[in-house]
Amino acid sequence: MLKKWFNKFLDKRSSEPDGRAGTIRLTGLVGIAANVLFALAKLLIGFTANSISIMSDAVNNLTDAVSSVITLVGLKLSMRPPDKKHPLGYGRIEYISGMIVSALVLVTGIEFLRTSAERILEPQETSFAVVSFVVLGITVLGKWLLSQFQIAAGQKASSEALVASGMDARMDVLASLLTMLAAIVSELTGWYIDGYIGVLLALFILYTGITLIRETVSHIIGERPDKELADGIKAEVIKFKPITGAYDLILHSYGPATRIGSLNLEVPDYVTVEKVYEAMDKAQQDVYMKFGVYLTFGLYSINTYDKEVTAVRENITQTVLTLPGAVGIHNFHYDKEQNFFRFDVIVDFDTDPVLFRKHAADKIQQDYPGASVQINIDLDYA
Repeated sequence: MLKKWFNKFLDKRSSEPDGRAGTIRLTGLVGIAANVLFALAKLLIGFTANSISIMSDAVNNLTDAVSSVITLVGLKLSMRPPDKKHPLGYGRIEYISGMIVSALVLVTGIEFLRTSAERILEPQETSFAVVSFVVLGITVLGKWLLSQFQIAAGQKASSEALVASGMDARMDVLASLLTMLAAIVSELTGWYIDGYIGVLLALFILYTGITLIRETVSHIIGERPDKELADGIKAEVIKFKPITGAYDLILHSYGPATRIGSLNLEVPDYVTVEKVYEAMDKAQQDVYMKFGVYLTFGLYSINTYDKEVTAVRENITQTVLTLPGAVGIHNFHYDKEQNFFRFDVIVDFDTDPVLFRKHAADKIQQDYPGASVQINIDLDYA
């Protein structure tokens, strides 16, 4: 019910002129306000009760607020229009802001690991009032609601950063529950486990920071596109006749909202250039509208007139696809007079391309003695 209400609200928000940016901006502002309130409440309780775990949890909330600020600043900078020096825009600034946030999280975790270790070596008494538990309980509920909102907004805006913030907020709920557990144990038994809980929270913060860095670095290096997205793009393109095949999809991300790519197409050899152009133009526009990806195309022609060439292509395709590591074959060319074969094979990343090329050529030459075989190896990019 709650998720449905959030989605309904976000649907209305995303339909407004600023769309994705507006959703991220709104969610960021809500995150800043909520986390600052949670942090202030927990700092007050932590100082009053002399609890290092609660103060650690409070600073974690402050870090989340600062992260939201940096995310909003990064969003603002990333929306600068393209210019002569950066013709593809500034979208990757969002990844840089993610690195800054990750560094802040790591520094916070290291500092509280040190403070919590000192509390273990020199335990100090903690004291909680009933009102403290009530306030902590309210912050836990608020943080859970915030996490649901951030995840829903992230999914709606296709923002991994917002989804990650929502998942982080869910873990913060667990962290807050642990601090409450430490307080209860201390009150009932006199065992001062506050420092140990602080260490656990610090380790959690460090784990979060390392995870964020790994994800951000992965984006900067360049990730393999989501399989569902890649399959969806290819399926969409081949809807436009006379296109019969789509291969070698490569996508480049210039920020979460800017993606360009290339895709090689197969068409029958009897169609006119005009018909091919019309199909590619429609496919390009359709993919951009549905997936937000701007594609350029390469073109392969399939021999349909010569039945012998068709039979040979089918036979070699079956032969190659039986080899371990083969994903697909395309761009097939056969010169009967020269007894020459040339084609592209897509292989997975676990396959040695040199060995695969030799193995495939040997298999083909067994069926076609004396043939010259040129095999171009394509990696399974998508």
